Amino acid sequence: MENYSENIETEVIDDKSKSHILVVDDEQAIRKTLTRYLQRLGHNVDDAEDGLVALNKLENNSFDLVLTDINMPNMDGRELLKVMSIKFPEMPKIVLTGLDDNEDLLLALKSGAYDFLNKPLANLSVLQRVIDRALEKKRLNDEKNKYVDQVKHINEIISMLNQGKNTEEIFRTLNITLKKIIPFNRLALTIIDDDMIVTKIVESDRNIYLDKGDKILLKKSSLYEAFTKKEVLIVDDLHDYQSRNPESRNTKLLIKEGMRSSLALPLIINDVVRGFLLFASIKPNFFLREHIIFLESIVGQISFSIQRGELSAELEMYTQKLEILVKARADEILKTQKTTIFALSKLAEVRDPETGEHLERIRRYSVLIAQIYKYTSNNFEITNQYLRDIYDSSILHDIGKVGIHDSILLKEGPLTPEEFNIMRSHTTIGYNALRSSSKDLGENSFLDMAMEVVHCHHERWDGTGYPKGLKSKEIPLSARIVAISDVYDALTSRRPYKEALSHEEAIKIMKEENNHFDPELFKIFCDNSEEFNRIRKEFRADCEK
Repeated sequence: MENYSENIETEVIDDKSKSHILVVDDEQAIRKTLTRYLQRLGHNVDDAEDGLVALNKLENNSFDLVLTDINMPNMDGRELLKVMSIKFPEMPKIVLTGLDDNEDLLLALKSGAYDFLNKPLANLSVLQRVIDRALEKKRLNDEKNKYVDQVKHINEIISMLNQGKNTEEIFRTLNITLKKIIPFNRLALTIIDDDMIVTKIVESDRNIYLDKGDKILLKKSSLYEAFTKKEVLIVDDLHDYQSRNPESRNTKLLIKEGMRSSLALPLIINDVVRGFLLFASIKPNFFLREHIIFLESIVGQISFSIQRGELSAELEMYTQKLEILVKARADEILKTQKTTIFALSKLAEVRDPETGEHLERIRRYSVLIAQIYKYTSNNFEITNQYLRDIYDSSILHDIGKVGIHDSILLKEGPLTPEEFNIMRSHTTIGYNALRSSSKDLGENSFLDMAMEVVHCHHERWDGTGYPKGLKSKEIPLSARIVAISDVYDALTSRRPYKEALSHEEAIKIMKEENNHFDPELFKIFCDNSEEFNRIRKEFRADCEK
């Protein structure tokens, strides 16, 4: 326990958003030490002396992460992990044990453990980094589940809007369905008739004072700005708005109804605002950016449905496009799940130093090159499915690096020839891991492309790359695309052994070594370099220029 105590005293404490962590260990001293350490990091911590106590707490409390030992009385960590994999499959689990048993390692990974660390830990900052990544993974998974739920509600709305209902039926169904996502208190539909805003329908859980049939001159309304800019308008506090606009009769009536904030969603047909959906809440500052994003994703469908009689042809076209978008995004979620399964089941015990921003930049660079190549060269190999696959597979390009020891991967000086050869092996390590996974899943275009990218993204057009020395079009197209993205990102990002170069310096170096890249793809990159620079700045890490 001495090592744990020393690290607690010397650890730099970061300001963390509070997460609820359960520490499971039969040694009271370890539980107390880990609890103190995690609390000092800003987490809420509970503990349990064995698996039975832990399960009881898991079933009666909400936790974000479990940190468990293997050998314990009553119910050990092995059985706890098995039960959690069934009852709490999405909860991150980190295994801490003093044993060095490969069977325990495999069991932990098969049970969905995020990581496996030996104790005593010489440096608790390692545990801190693993916990931070596990909690970030849970956050992203929660966001994914939230998105899936939103897609479900979008499908419900689309289904309703496609049933040919009249305006009143559409409005009342929208009021019920949208409340599942945005728990507002009031919804009104207004239309623009000449220069007047006319209230057509109102639904509210409070007494209504601003009712259907009410009219107001458009230019004297607070909605005039939203009308001219064709943008969502949010009033965070109606009382504050009323103090600045004392002549606003509508605001007075909304306040009389008990409303404190509002959101106006323009209904646009053929680039003209035809009316508004007006949301209101009894809470100030209620409406958020995420509400705007969701509403904007369906507002076109709502607008077209309300105007179905005169715009039926345009409605059908929009519906088809929206259904394709929903399906494509649902496919992306499924592929993200597969990627997570691959990484956890094969390589979870090793840590990758690459940042999430790096992966986001790589996938966006790669998709950009592929999209431009598709439309400028009439390349039939690049289909919409191909674009989705390269979006998913490009982020796995360096997955094999998790098999490279930290002493090499994080070395701050130049690598020796022997170390460089070891580093080069990450292409083969990653390829073999994905190939092993593909045997269980059968034919899969995503995995096929992922293996191409992982294995060949360091091959060079002139044949001087590795691991196989492929040249020209012997190199798969996906790998040729990712190679350009990866080199640009490597040059403009900080690494343990170098500082980040500017966009201009990176372009200069790449042009000097252009024989390494597919000439046609590299021309696309150079011609659109400013777009790459924009993406780099949008998804830059703190350590980059």
